[in-house]
Amino acid sequence: MLTCLGAVALSEKKDNLKAVAYYSHALKLGSEEPTTYLNLASALENLERHQQAEAVLERGIAAYPHSEQLVARLAQQYFHDGQTWRASAAVHQYCKLFPEDPTVREVLKEIESTGNAGELSDPRSWNAPVGPPK
Repeated sequence: MLTCLGAVALSEKKDNLKAVAYYSHALKLGSEEPTTYLNLASALENLERHQQAEAVLERGIAAYPHSEQLVARLAQQYFHDGQTWRASAAVHQYCKLFPEDPTVREVLKEIESTGNAGELSDPRSWNAPVGPPK
């Protein structure tokens, strides 16, 4: 229920503070969905709380190490925060296990093509909320 309320707050009401509260509470109560981590990180990013978004994604990967969405999103977060080497390391480590994964390979292409010249893309373009589980 909390993840659904968080999704409404994030996507329909654009209320990032409420979304953070709902998703944080859902994780404390044991939410077992990678989307909870993704959406919490998105709400934090929207509030310009980049390091907290990173920490949430890192916790998500600790819980779901094979989630391509979490790995891709964390790599994008690292890159956006100027940590190209961490972004590249996360993607390369994942690609060793899943070399054909299109989501993570696309992030790798962006990192390699952009290099240290700037940002991947506007963060708001890659932190769209993921719908609640059905």
